[in-house]
Amino acid sequence: MKIAYIVPSLANSGPVKVVHQLVKMLSKEHTIDVYYFNVPANRELLIFDVPTYCISLFDKIKFDKYDIVHTHGLKPDAYIWWHQNDIHTTKTVTTLHNYVKEDLAFNYGKIKSFFLVKLWNLMTSRHDQVVTLSQDAVEYYRKFWRNKNITYVYNGIPQAESIVTKKDRNNQEMIKIGAIASAGGINRRKGIDQVVKALPELPAYTFYIVGKETEESNNLKKLADQLKVLDRVKFLGYHSDIKTFISEMDLFVVSPRSEGFSLALQEIVRYKKPVVCSDIPIFRELFTDKEVRFFTLEDIQSLISAIKDVSSHNEAMINRAYEKFVANYTTEKMAENYLKVYNMLMKV
Repeated sequence: MKIAYIVPSLANSGPVKVVHQLVKMLSKEHTIDVYYFNVPANRELLIFDVPTYCISLFDKIKFDKYDIVHTHGLKPDAYIWWHQNDIHTTKTVTTLHNYVKEDLAFNYGKIKSFFLVKLWNLMTSRHDQVVTLSQDAVEYYRKFWRNKNITYVYNGIPQAESIVTKKDRNNQEMIKIGAIASAGGINRRKGIDQVVKALPELPAYTFYIVGKETEESNNLKKLADQLKVLDRVKFLGYHSDIKTFISEMDLFVVSPRSEGFSLALQEIVRYKKPVVCSDIPIFRELFTDKEVRFFTLEDIQSLISAIKDVSSHNEAMINRAYEKFVANYTTEKMAENYLKVYNMLMKV
């Protein structure tokens, strides 16, 4: 099978990481090219083991030499819409990595996001298949998306070796809570402020945040200062060695207000760390309360209770979460499920 992936850039971001892992798995048996539009400054880039080509919106690739062209993101989706008349035999797929209304509203505000949602809706209307990241997202998009050919494939990350926890409990006075922000940096959608608000009632805990600092980081520092917990909120900046960071934490809080699919959550689970999650549909679909602990969004007392509960390090709970990950959320499983989508389209 000949496959082309089109991404906004080669920057180390969630959607591009997914494509990177897909390419790594599928290139063993299939011919793959990757196309991208720009090279952002001051961002870590992902290196692909297949040919990559920088294009503009108006460059026309040889679509029909591919069986599948798979886009990720608004600009790649717009590229397919613009060049639809040049596509004759190739099947086109897009993956929507978010809950578009909520995600764009957090990033751009309600007015601008209103028009961006309408634009994105139009830009995917000519694709042969829309893929979302969960069953919940399928139902979400079917309510208002023009293209009703919608299915889902869970994201995946590699199954990893175990890690050695780098701490001496006898010499550790404070319990370490970790949070992993998005590759693009700390933002309000990730709900990190909720953990800061919980710290006054968690005097034995210190909160460590990994992620590029942004304006939201300044807001969090001001909040922590007002609550007199600034000395227990540590901003570590971008962290390329996420495995080491995870090993040093006692537990994690994954607290987004909206999320398409959290790769950070899967990273934590695969390294067998206890985790507290916001009680939103995507997390309820991925894990049960026998595998992770949930808290109610914006309910700080609920978050405090969940953190105290998970601090007991219930090994059975951690192992159940890991087993769920291995069965459903690895790169092998993701690649297998995307191949099913591709093969189904080629039979049509």
